[in-house]
Amino acid sequence: MKILRTRKEFSAWRSQKKFNHKSIGFIPTMGALHAGHLSLVSHSRKQNDLTVVSIFVNPTQFGPKEDLKKYPRTEVADLDLLRKSKVDAVFLPRSVKEIYLLKDETKIQPRSSLTNILEGRFRPGHFEGVVTVVFKLFSIVRPARAYFGEKDYQQLQVIKAMVEDLFLPIQIIPVKTYREKSGLAMSSRNRYLDSKSFKSAADLYKVMKASNTLSEARKKLSLLGFKLQYLENWNDDLSASRAGNKGRWLVAAFYKNIRLIDNQKK
Repeated sequence: MKILRTRKEFSAWRSQKKFNHKSIGFIPTMGALHAGHLSLVSHSRKQNDLTVVSIFVNPTQFGPKEDLKKYPRTEVADLDLLRKSKVDAVFLPRSVKEIYLLKDETKIQPRSSLTNILEGRFRPGHFEGVVTVVFKLFSIVRPARAYFGEKDYQQLQVIKAMVEDLFLPIQIIPVKTYREKSGLAMSSRNRYLDSKSFKSAADLYKVMKASNTLSEARKKLSLLGFKLQYLENWNDDLSASRAGNKGRWLVAAFYKNIRLIDNQKK
């Protein structure tokens, strides 16, 4: 497994003759890897000649009150997991300046219809940071396919729209949310939960799955100690919210001050 720290190093690796005409599958991450990330790697290895993972904690997608400084950084453990998963290369920028050269550089503006709702209402600027860094990483890696988990469902739709709107020759592959045995969606931020809270946080998924109406789910979650930011029902492509209860439910809630997101097809 090659570990590449600069754009120049990655370009040289990719340009080797033995890689000519070989397809690259790509998984962009912020590290703190878990089994959900490895499921993306598994999908990529089945569908591509080469699999590349990036690890970069992207500062532009964090708001001023969010957890950039305390976001978990577990580089040694991450690389060990990727090596065991037989990843071909890891792009691990040595500094933020390897990705962001100028303070006033070009940014990608995502579709407002997809970003003024749900997460976008509570995290202004978040999706601009996401699509800008993903576009940059796509430009460096030049993959045939890129893999994203459905847990971050709105992010998935925003990235699909960016690829479509900018005519990028990349296939976006959604992968089903990978869950703990309890049903809790795997997330790097789950490690902030203590053992008791980790067990109880799974009620977010269980309640959504078992409830027949949004109002029923909201009431149950509130009684269980969740502080909801939103629990809404949308079309699968997030083109319109749905008045009924059949559609895709999307939720963001705090449990013991840890923010959790999830979604459920009803």
